[in-house]
Amino acid sequence: MEPKVSIVIPVYKTESYLVGSVNSVIRQTYNNKEIILVDDGSPDDCPGICDEFAKENENIQVIHKKNGGLSSARNAGMQKATGKYILFLDSDDQLVQDAISIMVGKAEREGLDAVYPNSYYKVYENNTEKKYALHFKKDAFSNDPKVFALDVVIGKGRARRSTAVLYDLDIMKNNAIEFPYGLISEDVFFNLDFLLKSNKIGMIEEPTLLCLKRNGSISTSFYKNFFDTIILMDNKVESFIKNIDSSKYNNVIKGKRESLLFRNVLIYVIQVMVDENIKYAERKALSVKYMDNCRVRDAFKNKIEFPYFEGTIQKIFMIVSILLMKYRCYTLLCFLANIAGKNNKL
Repeated sequence: MEPKVSIVIPVYKTESYLVGSVNSVIRQTYNNKEIILVDDGSPDDCPGICDEFAKENENIQVIHKKNGGLSSARNAGMQKATGKYILFLDSDDQLVQDAISIMVGKAEREGLDAVYPNSYYKVYENNTEKKYALHFKKDAFSNDPKVFALDVVIGKGRARRSTAVLYDLDIMKNNAIEFPYGLISEDVFFNLDFLLKSNKIGMIEEPTLLCLKRNGSISTSFYKNFFDTIILMDNKVESFIKNIDSSKYNNVIKGKRESLLFRNVLIYVIQVMVDENIKYAERKALSVKYMDNCRVRDAFKNKIEFPYFEGTIQKIFMIVSILLMKYRCYTLLCFLANIAGKNNKL
Protein backbone atom coordinates (compact mmCIF):
# COMPACT_ATOMS: atom_id res chain seq x y z
CA MET A 1 0.00 0.00 0.00
CA GLU A 2 1.16 3.53 -0.74
CA PRO A 3 2.44 5.35 2.37
CA LYS A 4 0.30 8.30 3.41
CA VAL A 5 1.54 11.81 2.59
CA SER A 6 0.34 14.82 4.59
CA ILE A 7 0.20 18.09 2.65
CA VAL A 8 0.09 21.18 4.87
CA ILE A 9 -1.08 24.46 3.31
CA PRO A 10 -1.01 27.60 5.51
CA VAL A 11 -3.69 30.05 4.38
CA TYR A 12 -3.70 33.81 4.85
CA LYS A 13 -5.13 36.49 2.53
CA THR A 14 -4.75 34.46 -0.67
CA GLU A 15 -8.38 34.12 -1.75
CA SER A 16 -7.45 34.76 -5.41
CA TYR A 17 -4.98 31.85 -5.47
CA LEU A 18 -6.23 29.36 -2.89
CA VAL A 19 -8.55 27.35 -5.15
CA GLY A 20 -5.82 26.77 -7.71
CA SER A 21 -3.35 25.79 -5.03
CA VAL A 22 -5.62 23.25 -3.33
CA ASN A 23 -6.82 21.83 -6.65
CA SER A 24 -3.21 21.21 -7.68
CA VAL A 25 -2.94 18.90 -4.65
CA ILE A 26 -6.32 17.24 -5.17
CA ARG A 27 -5.34 16.45 -8.79
CA GLN A 28 -2.08 14.76 -7.83
CA THR A 29 -1.60 11.35 -9.40
CA TYR A 30 -0.75 10.09 -5.91
CA ASN A 31 -3.82 8.86 -4.04
CA ASN A 32 -3.00 8.17 -0.38
CA LYS A 33 -2.82 11.71 0.92
CA GLU A 34 -4.36 13.97 3.52
CA ILE A 35 -4.61 17.70 2.96
CA ILE A 36 -4.48 20.01 5.96
CA LEU A 37 -5.58 23.60 5.34
CA VAL A 38 -4.51 25.91 8.14
CA ASP A 39 -6.57 29.09 8.17
CA ASP A 40 -4.23 31.45 10.03
CA GLY A 41 -6.97 33.92 10.96
CA SER A 42 -7.36 35.11 7.37
CA PRO A 43 -9.66 38.19 7.19
CA ASP A 44 -10.91 37.53 3.64
CA ASP A 45 -12.99 34.72 2.13
CA CYS A 46 -10.28 32.10 2.65
CA PRO A 47 -11.88 30.49 5.75
CA GLY A 48 -15.10 29.81 3.84
CA ILE A 49 -13.20 28.48 0.82
CA CYS A 50 -11.31 26.09 3.11
CA ASP A 51 -14.55 24.84 4.67
CA GLU A 52 -16.11 24.23 1.25
CA PHE A 53 -13.13 22.12 0.22
CA ALA A 54 -13.45 20.08 3.41
CA LYS A 55 -17.17 19.47 2.76
CA GLU A 56 -16.48 18.20 -0.74
CA ASN A 57 -13.34 16.14 -0.01
CA GLU A 58 -13.16 13.62 2.82
CA ASN A 59 -9.34 13.70 2.88
CA ILE A 60 -9.25 17.46 3.57
CA GLN A 61 -9.37 18.87 7.08
CA VAL A 62 -9.31 22.50 8.15
CA ILE A 63 -7.69 24.15 11.14
CA HIS A 64 -9.01 27.60 12.03
CA LYS A 65 -6.67 29.48 14.31
CA LYS A 66 -5.76 32.96 15.47
CA ASN A 67 -3.23 34.67 13.24
CA GLY A 68 0.28 33.70 14.29
CA GLY A 69 2.31 33.83 11.10
CA LEU A 70 3.61 31.30 8.61
CA SER A 71 5.70 29.27 11.08
CA SER A 72 2.80 29.01 13.51
CA ALA A 73 0.48 27.78 10.76
CA ARG A 74 2.94 25.20 9.43
CA ASN A 75 3.62 23.91 12.94
CA ALA A 76 -0.11 23.59 13.64
CA GLY A 77 -0.52 21.53 10.47
CA MET A 78 2.50 19.41 11.29
CA GLN A 79 1.06 18.53 14.70
CA LYS A 80 -2.16 17.28 13.05
CA ALA A 81 -0.38 15.36 10.29
CA THR A 82 -0.55 11.56 10.35
CA GLY A 83 1.36 10.61 7.20
CA LYS A 84 4.68 8.85 6.83
CA TYR A 85 5.82 11.83 4.81
CA ILE A 86 4.92 15.50 4.92
CA LEU A 87 5.02 18.22 2.26
CA PHE A 88 4.46 21.95 2.75
CA LEU A 89 2.87 24.18 0.11
CA ASP A 90 2.16 27.92 0.19
CA SER A 91 -1.43 28.83 -0.66
CA ASP A 92 -0.48 30.96 -3.67
CA ASP A 93 1.72 28.24 -5.22
CA GLN A 94 0.85 24.98 -6.96
CA LEU A 95 2.28 21.49 -7.26
CA VAL A 96 3.23 19.88 -10.55
CA GLN A 97 0.71 17.08 -11.12
CA ASP A 98 2.96 14.05 -10.54
CA ALA A 99 5.25 15.67 -7.97
CA ILE A 100 4.22 13.55 -4.98
CA SER A 101 4.28 10.26 -6.92
CA ILE A 102 7.82 10.90 -8.15
CA MET A 103 9.17 11.92 -4.75
CA VAL A 104 7.50 9.12 -2.76
CA GLY A 105 8.65 6.54 -5.30
CA LYS A 106 12.24 7.66 -4.95
CA ALA A 107 12.07 7.89 -1.14
CA GLU A 108 10.64 4.38 -0.83
CA ARG A 109 13.05 2.77 -3.31
CA GLU A 110 16.15 4.29 -1.74
CA GLY A 111 15.18 4.57 1.94
CA LEU A 112 15.44 8.37 2.06
CA ASP A 113 14.63 10.80 4.85
CA ALA A 114 13.85 13.60 2.38
CA VAL A 115 13.66 14.26 -1.35
CA TYR A 116 14.79 17.67 -2.59
CA PRO A 117 13.95 18.81 -6.13
CA ASN A 118 16.74 20.82 -7.73
CA SER A 119 14.38 22.80 -9.99
CA TYR A 120 11.02 24.59 -10.08
CA TYR A 121 8.93 26.86 -12.30
CA LYS A 122 8.49 30.59 -11.76
CA VAL A 123 5.05 31.87 -12.78
CA TYR A 124 3.88 35.46 -12.85
CA GLU A 125 0.53 37.14 -12.36
CA ASN A 126 -1.35 37.92 -15.59
CA ASN A 127 1.14 35.80 -17.53
CA THR A 128 0.60 32.16 -18.49
CA GLU A 129 4.26 31.60 -19.27
CA LYS A 130 6.32 29.63 -16.75
CA LYS A 131 10.07 29.94 -16.38
CA TYR A 132 12.29 27.00 -15.46
CA ALA A 133 14.71 27.77 -12.62
CA LEU A 134 17.21 25.87 -10.48
CA HIS A 135 17.32 25.62 -6.71
CA PHE A 136 20.85 24.30 -7.05
CA LYS A 137 23.03 22.60 -9.65
CA LYS A 138 22.84 18.82 -9.89
CA ASP A 139 26.57 18.32 -9.35
CA ALA A 140 26.35 20.19 -6.02
CA PHE A 141 24.08 17.54 -4.49
CA SER A 142 25.17 14.97 -1.94
CA ASN A 143 23.14 12.15 -0.36
CA ASP A 144 24.89 12.99 2.90
CA PRO A 145 22.60 15.53 4.61
CA LYS A 146 25.49 17.28 6.37
CA VAL A 147 27.47 17.74 3.14
CA PHE A 148 24.33 18.97 1.37
CA ALA A 149 23.68 21.46 4.17
CA LEU A 150 27.25 22.74 4.13
CA ASP A 151 27.74 22.84 0.36
CA VAL A 152 24.31 23.94 -0.84
CA VAL A 153 22.11 25.40 1.91
CA ILE A 154 24.96 27.25 3.65
CA GLY A 155 27.80 27.57 1.13
CA LYS A 156 25.72 28.38 -1.93
CA GLY A 157 22.73 29.88 -0.13
CA ARG A 158 20.39 27.58 -2.09
CA ALA A 159 17.68 24.96 -1.39
CA ARG A 160 16.41 27.24 1.33
CA ARG A 161 12.76 26.68 0.47
CA SER A 162 10.88 23.98 2.38
CA THR A 163 7.84 23.96 0.08
CA ALA A 164 7.32 21.10 -2.39
CA VAL A 165 10.00 19.05 -0.63
CA LEU A 166 9.14 15.59 0.73
CA TYR A 167 10.17 15.09 4.37
CA ASP A 168 9.98 12.15 6.76
CA LEU A 169 7.45 13.23 9.40
CA ASP A 170 8.77 10.98 12.17
CA ILE A 171 12.15 12.74 12.11
CA MET A 172 10.39 16.03 12.81
CA LYS A 173 8.18 14.68 15.59
CA ASN A 174 10.85 12.54 17.26
CA ASN A 175 13.29 15.44 17.37
CA ALA A 176 10.79 18.26 18.07
CA ILE A 177 11.76 20.02 14.83
CA GLU A 178 9.53 22.99 14.08
CA PHE A 179 9.62 26.24 12.15
CA PRO A 180 10.93 29.06 14.38
CA TYR A 181 8.50 31.78 15.37
CA GLY A 182 9.01 35.44 14.53
CA LEU A 183 11.87 34.99 12.07
CA ILE A 184 12.22 35.75 8.38
CA SER A 185 13.74 32.96 6.24
CA GLU A 186 12.39 30.40 8.69
CA ASP A 187 12.88 27.70 6.06
CA VAL A 188 16.67 27.88 6.43
CA PHE A 189 16.52 27.31 10.19
CA PHE A 190 14.07 24.44 9.67
CA ASN A 191 16.14 22.73 6.97
CA LEU A 192 19.32 22.91 9.02
CA ASP A 193 17.56 21.30 11.98
CA PHE A 194 16.11 18.57 9.76
CA LEU A 195 19.34 17.83 7.91
CA LEU A 196 21.25 17.61 11.18
CA LYS A 197 19.01 14.71 12.26
CA SER A 198 18.78 12.98 8.86
CA ASN A 199 20.86 10.07 7.56
CA LYS A 200 20.24 9.99 3.82
CA ILE A 201 18.50 12.30 1.37
CA GLY A 202 17.79 12.21 -2.35
CA MET A 203 17.34 14.57 -5.26
CA ILE A 204 15.06 14.64 -8.28
CA GLU A 205 15.62 16.77 -11.36
CA GLU A 206 11.93 17.14 -12.16
CA PRO A 207 10.36 20.45 -11.01
CA THR A 208 7.74 19.93 -8.30
CA LEU A 209 6.61 23.53 -7.73
CA LEU A 210 4.88 26.32 -9.64
CA CYS A 211 6.07 29.28 -7.59
CA LEU A 212 3.99 32.45 -8.02
CA LYS A 213 5.95 35.69 -8.13
CA ARG A 214 3.67 38.53 -7.09
CA ASN A 215 3.87 41.92 -5.43
CA GLY A 216 3.01 41.90 -1.74
CA SER A 217 3.95 38.28 -1.08
CA ILE A 218 6.06 37.49 1.97
CA SER A 219 9.18 36.76 -0.07
CA THR A 220 9.12 40.12 -1.86
CA SER A 221 8.40 42.29 1.15
CA PHE A 222 11.03 44.49 2.80
CA TYR A 223 11.66 43.94 6.48
CA LYS A 224 13.58 46.48 8.51
CA ASN A 225 14.58 43.92 11.14
CA PHE A 226 16.05 41.39 8.71
CA PHE A 227 19.63 42.13 9.71
CA ASP A 228 18.85 40.69 13.15
CA THR A 229 17.72 37.50 11.40
CA ILE A 230 20.95 37.45 9.36
CA ILE A 231 22.99 37.39 12.57
CA LEU A 232 20.72 34.75 14.11
CA MET A 233 21.13 32.64 10.97
CA ASP A 234 24.90 33.02 11.21
CA ASN A 235 24.69 31.80 14.82
CA LYS A 236 22.52 28.88 13.67
CA VAL A 237 25.14 27.86 11.14
CA GLU A 238 27.81 28.05 13.82
CA SER A 239 25.70 25.74 16.01
CA PHE A 240 25.12 23.32 13.09
CA ILE A 241 28.86 23.07 12.47
CA LYS A 242 29.58 22.47 16.16
CA ASN A 243 27.08 19.59 16.21
CA ILE A 244 28.55 17.57 13.35
CA ASP A 245 31.68 15.44 13.24
CA SER A 246 34.40 18.03 12.58
CA SER A 247 37.00 15.40 11.73
CA LYS A 248 34.72 13.90 9.06
CA TYR A 249 33.52 17.19 7.55
CA ASN A 250 36.48 19.49 8.18
CA ASN A 251 37.34 19.93 4.48
CA VAL A 252 33.73 20.77 3.65
CA ILE A 253 33.23 23.31 6.43
CA LYS A 254 35.82 25.88 5.38
CA GLY A 255 34.38 29.14 4.02
CA LYS A 256 30.75 28.01 4.08
CA ARG A 257 29.49 30.01 7.06
CA GLU A 258 31.20 33.16 5.77
CA SER A 259 29.69 32.63 2.31
CA LEU A 260 26.12 32.60 3.63
CA LEU A 261 26.72 35.65 5.79
CA PHE A 262 28.13 37.61 2.84
CA ARG A 263 25.24 36.56 0.58
CA ASN A 264 22.61 37.58 3.10
CA VAL A 265 24.21 40.94 3.85
CA LEU A 266 24.63 41.74 0.15
CA ILE A 267 21.00 40.94 -0.67
CA TYR A 268 19.79 42.97 2.28
CA VAL A 269 21.93 45.95 1.28
CA ILE A 270 20.28 45.81 -2.15
CA GLN A 271 16.85 45.83 -0.50
CA VAL A 272 17.82 48.83 1.59
CA MET A 273 19.32 50.75 -1.34
CA VAL A 274 16.20 50.44 -3.51
CA ASP A 275 13.79 51.55 -0.77
CA GLU A 276 12.84 54.98 -2.12
CA ASN A 277 10.83 55.79 0.99
CA ILE A 278 14.17 56.72 2.54
CA LYS A 279 16.56 59.38 1.27
CA TYR A 280 19.62 58.04 -0.55
CA ALA A 281 22.05 59.32 2.09
CA GLU A 282 20.08 57.57 4.83
CA ARG A 283 19.94 54.34 2.82
CA LYS A 284 23.68 54.49 2.32
CA ALA A 285 24.36 55.15 6.01
CA LEU A 286 22.13 52.24 6.99
CA SER A 287 23.82 49.90 4.51
CA VAL A 288 27.30 50.89 5.65
CA LYS A 289 26.24 50.22 9.24
CA TYR A 290 25.30 46.65 8.26
CA MET A 291 28.42 46.00 6.19
CA ASP A 292 30.72 47.46 8.83
CA ASN A 293 29.28 45.23 11.55
CA CYS A 294 32.10 43.56 13.51
CA ARG A 295 30.88 40.04 12.68
CA VAL A 296 30.75 40.86 8.96
CA ARG A 297 34.25 42.34 9.06
CA ASP A 298 35.56 39.27 10.89
CA ALA A 299 34.09 36.98 8.22
CA PHE A 300 36.35 38.49 5.59
CA LYS A 301 39.44 37.44 7.54
CA ASN A 302 38.62 33.88 6.48
CA LYS A 303 38.13 32.13 3.17
CA ILE A 304 34.77 32.89 1.55
CA GLU A 305 33.26 30.56 -1.03
CA PHE A 306 31.24 32.15 -3.82
CA PRO A 307 27.47 31.82 -3.28
CA TYR A 308 25.44 30.61 -6.23
CA PHE A 309 23.59 33.08 -8.44
CA GLU A 310 22.06 32.35 -11.82
CA GLY A 311 23.23 34.48 -14.74
CA THR A 312 26.56 35.97 -15.79
CA ILE A 313 25.73 39.52 -14.67
CA GLN A 314 24.73 38.31 -11.21
CA LYS A 315 27.94 36.31 -10.83
CA ILE A 316 30.12 39.25 -11.87
CA PHE A 317 28.28 41.57 -9.50
CA MET A 318 28.73 39.07 -6.68
CA ILE A 319 32.48 38.70 -7.29
CA VAL A 320 32.95 42.48 -7.41
CA SER A 321 30.85 42.87 -4.27
CA ILE A 322 32.99 40.43 -2.30
CA LEU A 323 36.09 42.49 -3.10
CA LEU A 324 34.40 45.82 -2.34
CA MET A 325 33.05 44.57 0.98
CA LYS A 326 36.35 42.96 1.92
CA TYR A 327 38.30 46.17 1.34
CA ARG A 328 35.49 48.27 2.84
CA CYS A 329 34.73 50.24 -0.33
CA TYR A 330 31.19 50.74 0.94
CA THR A 331 30.25 53.88 -1.01
CA LEU A 332 30.89 52.24 -4.36
CA LEU A 333 29.14 49.04 -3.31
CA CYS A 334 26.05 51.00 -2.23
CA PHE A 335 25.98 52.72 -5.63
CA LEU A 336 26.23 49.39 -7.49
CA ALA A 337 23.66 47.75 -5.20
CA ASN A 338 21.20 50.52 -5.99
CA ILE A 339 21.67 50.00 -9.74
CA ALA A 340 21.46 46.20 -9.44
CA GLY A 341 18.28 46.37 -7.36
CA LYS A 342 16.52 48.81 -9.65
CA ASN A 343 17.32 46.70 -12.68
CA ASN A 344 16.35 43.50 -10.88
CA LYS A 345 19.75 41.99 -11.55
CA LEU A 346 20.04 39.96 -8.38
